[in-house]
Amino acid sequence: PLRLADFGVLHRNEPAGALSGLTRVRRFQQDDAHVFCAASDVGREVASCLEFIASVYGKVGLDHELLLSTRPDEYMGTVEQWDHAEAELAKALEGHGMGYTVNKGDGAFYGPKIDVVVL
Repeated sequence: PLRLADFGVLHRNEPAGALSGLTRVRRFQQDDAHVFCAASDVGREVASCLEFIASVYGKVGLDHELLLSTRPDEYMGTVEQWDHAEAELAKALEGHGMGYTVNKGDGAFYGPKIDVVVL
């Protein structure tokens, strides 16, 4: 598997009048991770990531929730591929023992994802 993480600064130049409050800022920090692996490795890789997140957040006292973001209206690949990927992520989440919420239609165009939200 290829495991990548990015803790990058992102910049957005919003249209005039679109910036207001903390929800529309020009610069923010985002942490992101992607794991590229064979279909047979998905469950093990997701379980490993979830264990790592729980361990690190637990050490610093951060509560979090997990969201399974599923197929959006516009996507690449087949419905069968999406169904398989979503089922594998759901199985890994259920095996993790922490509840999760399905975030219907909020997956990336290239695949479903697990969002980790710090509370």
